[in-house]
Amino acid sequence: MSVAGGAREPTDSSRALPSRDNVQPPPLVEPGATLVPAAEVAGRLAGLQAGLAARGLEAALIVQNADLYYFSGTVQRSFLYVPVAGAATLFVRKLAARARLESPLTGIVELESPRDLPRLLRERYGALPRRVGLELDVLPVAEYRRLQKLFPAAAFEDVGRDVVRQRAVKSPWEVERIRAAAAIAVAVCELIPGILREGLTEAELAGLVEAQARRLGHEGVIRMRGFNQEMFYGQMLTGVSGTAASYLDTPLAGTGLSPAIAQGVSFKPVLRGDHLVFDFVPVREGYIADFTRIFVLGELPGELRRAYEAALRIQAAVVAAARPGVTCRALYDLALGAADDEGLAAFFMGHGAGQVRFIGHGVGLELDELPVLTASDLKLAEGMVFALEPKFVLPGLGAIGVENTWLVTATGLALITDAPEHIREVG
Repeated sequence: MSVAGGAREPTDSSRALPSRDNVQPPPLVEPGATLVPAAEVAGRLAGLQAGLAARGLEAALIVQNADLYYFSGTVQRSFLYVPVAGAATLFVRKLAARARLESPLTGIVELESPRDLPRLLRERYGALPRRVGLELDVLPVAEYRRLQKLFPAAAFEDVGRDVVRQRAVKSPWEVERIRAAAAIAVAVCELIPGILREGLTEAELAGLVEAQARRLGHEGVIRMRGFNQEMFYGQMLTGVSGTAASYLDTPLAGTGLSPAIAQGVSFKPVLRGDHLVFDFVPVREGYIADFTRIFVLGELPGELRRAYEAALRIQAAVVAAARPGVTCRALYDLALGAADDEGLAAFFMGHGAGQVRFIGHGVGLELDELPVLTASDLKLAEGMVFALEPKFVLPGLGAIGVENTWLVTATGLALITDAPEHIREVG
């Protein structure tokens, strides 16, 4: 408000902005965050270099976020150059100061422009590589063409699938991160009976549940490697919502709030007699677990209960058969045969056009990692982590099933998402 002569009223000192000299910048890294240990990164880079040597490649250039984090401990916008022998260098476009705090790598160089990359590589390594591995399974065409212009004499080959195979086997440190994610799911699961009530819309219910997950440390971003595969927290579908199939490569989808997303919760109100499929994907320190439990407002119809009991039997059969050396195909065929024996094959892992051809998938830094339990000859190996999700979709009734995250050990499977599996009746 102005006073006579255009002068301003005196500023209330209690509301005055602090001087720039006294302003403390916020930390670039969350003080409680766990950084990737140097030994983890060193071992991962050594594994990648061994793969490069076996294929006769001179170097790899890593740019995708999940892979960057795996090999460098940071997702700051970078090119990670990994020679077949010697030290890797992280060329950071944004933000080098933060990358130096987050990454254990000693070779971190600020990159003003990608055009400077060839010159900097010559300075650090003496020459440019002629055979280079790129993540061609995920690298956008525009980025690929930019690299072709920067390195016109180089031949590029795909190392994306090599990286995915390497990441399939988790270290004990990674397993602990996945266990931390699983703990969020288990804790949220225990809160649902106090949240679920008649009259809430699915969207309102999801918001209340997600608020608790964030309070417990859920990081919110669920990374997926598959093109155009997206997900937000998972699926929280009630009643017949669970029968709505969509494009997403999952047995359950839901309508979502609009065709722009076409998956997830709707504005459908939760009704007495509805059951909730709590298919939840917690993320902690970058690592993912996957988990499904069932809640019901009242009593569950007999057909759904019988299907749920069948899902538990299928899970038990697969878990009993799984161990290092067993193929994904063997487990997939076992589950399909068991669903057929239950008389539910037509509804297993979806219904009609919505059926999917897998019963489980690897989890880690991405939701769709190896191993995928499908008609594949990939063999389980000690250290792999996957979600097993036998589910049924019964038209007119809804979806139902169970999902847990498992660690492959030397003797079989160890449960990571350790929470009661019985159907929880609420209210």
